[in-house]
Amino acid sequence: MTKEELMEIIDIEHGSDFTFFENLASLIEADEMITADAIFQVMAEVDMEFLADILEVYFSDIMENMPDDIDVYNMLEAEKRNLLSMIEAVKAEEDGALSKISDELEKFHEHFSISELCEIIDNDKSLVKPSSLRDAIYDYRASKLSNGNRDYNISPAAEYEISEYIVPLGELS
Repeated sequence: MTKEELMEIIDIEHGSDFTFFENLASLIEADEMITADAIFQVMAEVDMEFLADILEVYFSDIMENMPDDIDVYNMLEAEKRNLLSMIEAVKAEEDGALSKISDELEKFHEHFSISELCEIIDNDKSLVKPSSLRDAIYDYRASKLSNGNRDYNISPAAEYEISEYIVPLGELS
């Protein structure tokens, strides 16, 4: 995937236009496989302050309204903190930080939106449908509105290895 193709997916003309919740949602929730190289090229132009704010809101939105699973919740919280610490490393101009965040966003996108690790269980039809974590969460939200009789097995999505968790020294005090 090229930088231009990725910018089309996230509906921006330049990396500096990456300022909205929808831009991050489009990146993480894309149906297409996205390469770390394309993410790197876009992230090189993104204001990291905006990205940090958007990440906080995005993960809060997901975690506030998802099927109950403490392990998946904890994985998402850890990934949010990991990405935020990587943003701090980019802002501090640490060597390789932009590459690390690009790699992590690629990996998380695949885990969250592409890999069908979860199951949506339609109790009325006695059907079990494999799904991505993204699709299970959105189906859960829709099911609550329509009073659907569904269960969700999202626990396999908790098996996600965080690439690197960096805790800035300022957070320790």
